[in-house]
Formats: sequence, C-alpha cells, structure tokens
Amino acid sequence: MYQGFWIGGFGLGESVEERCSLLNAVTDCLPLEKPRIVSRLGLPEEVLEGVASGIDLFDSTYIYQLTMGGFALIFPIDMVEREMQNGVFDSSAGDSAKINLRATTYRKDMSRIVDGCTCFTCQNHTRAYLNHLINVHEMLAQILLEIHNTHHYLRFFRSIREAIKAGEFDIFWKQFVENRRSQIAAAAM
Repeated sequence: MYQGFWIGGFGLGESVEERCSLLNAVTDCLPLEKPRIVSRLGLPEEVLEGVASGIDLFDSTYIYQLTMGGFALIFPIDMVEREMQNGVFDSSAGDSAKINLRATTYRKDMSRIVDGCTCFTCQNHTRAYLNHLINVHEMLAQILLEIHNTHHYLRFFRSIREAIKAGEFDIFWKQFVENRRSQIAAAAM
C-alpha cells in the first residue's frame, strides 16, 4: 500500500503570500519520496503554487463548481502549442480564464468553446447550443460542460508535467501568473 501525506486547511481565506509560506513550511518538513496531496486548491494559479511548493496531487471541487455555475474554462494552457522565444512563452492566445455560457452574449455564438480543443463537446457543439441547454435547465448542459472543463484542466496538468520535464516550470509558472494578472487588470478597466 502506498503511503503519503494529505495536507488540508488551505483555501479558507488565507492570502496568497500566507498560502505560499505555509505550503513551503509544510512540504519542507516532509520526505521527498512520499507523495503529497492537498485539498481545496483548484484555481490554476493555486495549482501552480502547489506544484512549486512540492505538491504532487490535488483534491478539489473546482471543475464541478465551474460546471454547475455554467462556466467553461478557456485559458491558454498547452505548452506544446506555444513557442519558447527568448525564455518567454507566447501567451497572446485567450484573454480570460473562463466564460459564463449562461450569458446572452453566447445565444448566437456558433463557435466552439475553445478553438482547437479536441474534447467531445468542442468537436460536436457550439457555445450557442450550450447556452440554450444551460438556460432551459437541460441536464445535458452540465454533462457537456463538465466534459470540456475536465478535458481542459487535464491538458493544463499535462502542460505542467511537460514544463517540469523540460526544466522550464519556473518560466511557465511565472509567465502564466503574469499573463493572468495582466488579463485581470485589463478586464477591470
């Protein structure tokens, strides 16, 4: 039987700085050869903080909560699709982490949730169709949305593993966080 460490108590109101310090303090005390799982951290930025602190596994309801709220993940994630140029990832694709498919904006949007996404939902359905299903409370909406969100999130984790294998995790992490901060600042204006 495998043994490891479950780390709980995060995501309950601590600041980002406090979380980083606490995660590092906890993981510094644990043996490297044992897996570490943390619960309640699910935002992409939180996952990257956790990986940087030495967390191996994440237990979160993030995807479920997004799906039930009618949100679809759209943030750019796939390191394989990006070109490294002078130590910086091209992060020009996408401008937000998620979209609310309940919004009337998507009523006539015949595009996929994410262009180039290979999930079943994106290959077979449009934003307009998902908007309709969500707004008429059809349970198929949550199924299709969860398929996309899970697929997108798993691609994010694959990209993290690729960055680690390539020895470029720190660059990937910093660029991802900087891109998200600039997107949030632009949206606030």
